[in-house]
Amino acid sequence: MALSQPDWFSDRDAWWTSTLGAGVCGQLEPLGIDDEDRLHLLCTDPAWARQIAVLSGVITARLNTALATRGIITGIIVTPAAEH
Repeated sequence: MALSQPDWFSDRDAWWTSTLGAGVCGQLEPLGIDDEDRLHLLCTDPAWARQIAVLSGVITARLNTALATRGIITGIIVTPAAEH
């Protein structure tokens, strides 16, 4: 599956770091958006991946608020780095 990176994707300070904070963002790397508008994340370890998966609805809502009219994320797919 190919992931895209829309125009707004490169401005991570505006939609990523400012929304989730440096501590959380230090554990995750946004990879891109799939054809169902899901954000794919690469995670540092399985424990973080599980925690982010549990909080995916809250994180999705926060990111969509930060993105406003630039884009919409329908969900999050988390992959631990060891599986990537």
